[in-house]
Amino acid sequence: MSRYLSRRSWFTTATTALIAIGSSDPSMAQTPTIAKAFARDSFPTRTIRLEPIGDRTSSPVVTAIAADPRGEFLAAAGDDFGIRILEVSTLQVLYTLKGHRDLIRTLSFDPRGDSLVSAGNDGQLIVWDRKRRFEMGQQMQGTPALACVRFSPNGGEMAAVGFDAKVFIMGQTGSNTPQFRCDCNDLRSVAYRDDMQILAVGGRSGDLHLFDPQNGGLIADPHLHNGRIRDIVFPPHSNHVITVAEDGHVAVYDTENQKRRHQIKVTSGRLFAIAIVDSQHIAVAGSDNVIHIVNTDDGTVRYKLEGHVGSVSTLAATNGQLFSGGFDATLRRWSLEELHRAESRIAEGEIRIER
Repeated sequence: MSRYLSRRSWFTTATTALIAIGSSDPSMAQTPTIAKAFARDSFPTRTIRLEPIGDRTSSPVVTAIAADPRGEFLAAAGDDFGIRILEVSTLQVLYTLKGHRDLIRTLSFDPRGDSLVSAGNDGQLIVWDRKRRFEMGQQMQGTPALACVRFSPNGGEMAAVGFDAKVFIMGQTGSNTPQFRCDCNDLRSVAYRDDMQILAVGGRSGDLHLFDPQNGGLIADPHLHNGRIRDIVFPPHSNHVITVAEDGHVAVYDTENQKRRHQIKVTSGRLFAIAIVDSQHIAVAGSDNVIHIVNTDDGTVRYKLEGHVGSVSTLAATNGQLFSGGFDATLRRWSLEELHRAESRIAEGEIRIER
């Protein structure tokens, strides 16, 4: 069976569109644009609202999502403090996880997809066990409010940051919680490089802090943004780290040579989230209600995905599909098949380029 559903099943209202564009950076104003590559409704997507929990009558705002690396499940947290485990192919809710007492700000699967970690404002870090139908397998308390938790590439530990200067490194057993301090407050994002030699941390200052996760030693702290860094990713098998911030920029930084490769102006609003689409593209989103597809090789904005009517706070991608959630209380699934087809057609010269 194809991993993609039929085009008919993906179509939605005329509020959804894919528009191919050049970079929005004024310095790249002469970049060719593809003004009419797609008509509205040509980009397949599906939109759902999560059912409220308990006495609530309205659908919750989606505060965090995470994609299962096996491509089977999507975890979605709402502002009702519940986590839903959805089947990727149908978007049906299979399990509802309860245990948090306040806003959930971060979700992450381990590299094998065996465990899901959640954390947020209540100072709890909970690991849910997939092998036991996502029962609570581990619960850590006593940390400050946490904004981001990520598993290490080998799955043996987790890094967590919150709204102060502490960086936590903790094993899955919960027996140790070594920590070191960052020269920055209001930390919002953390990510490991594949080889576990670098841990990247970002927060209010706009500096990217690169640490040795074994001893907390600072490797470098380049200033990349004029605003709070909100999300960080390392593409697989890459020395490059990608950041988004409240200044509306995407930065691509070479951690090996300690050199910035690209600084890409995406929006006049704030950017909150990144998801890796493929080896060349990322999706970024934020307060302008739009998902932007950025080519990190040449530093250009390639497409806009429109449809949300509120800030897009969270993104995840798996198996050729992109998921988004945000303040409009919708969860959206976008098939990226059309994007890849468009890139091929552009490369082959089948789409007329307007200047």
